[in-house]
Amino acid sequence: MSQYFPHVPRPEPERDSAVLGILAAVIVALIGGVVYGVVGGTIHFEIGWAAFGVGFLTGYVAGKAGGANPVLQAAAAVFSIGGVYLGELVIAALISSQDLNIPLTEIFLSHSALVDETWDVIFRDMYTVLFFALAAAGAVAGVRKGGAR
Repeated sequence: MSQYFPHVPRPEPERDSAVLGILAAVIVALIGGVVYGVVGGTIHFEIGWAAFGVGFLTGYVAGKAGGANPVLQAAAAVFSIGGVYLGELVIAALISSQDLNIPLTEIFLSHSALVDETWDVIFRDMYTVLFFALAAAGAVAGVRKGGAR
């Protein structure tokens, strides 16, 4: 079409859908949280920049999918905090699984109280609050970057 009418610009794809952005934020936060947990569980260490990365990636994809909608900043921040929390639960489950020689799936499905107790012992401190704040800040920055036209 543009070869016959070079002065007509191509239409931009529809990007201002908050629902699509929120759906993208949920999916990326879940995947990012699991990856964050697997990496942290294998090295037995929690990485602050990885928490920021989960948040930024969640916000960036939400901004790309949903545009520069201000609702996406809050939604991406909440979902990125949830993703980091999921990652910390995966770290706690991996540590419990390795210490007790129980398969990871059995830890999650049958011994969820043990995972919660391990999380309370290992991660309930000021660093966890800092990592949640880093994830939320990364999500807001990601939405601003991804939603910019």
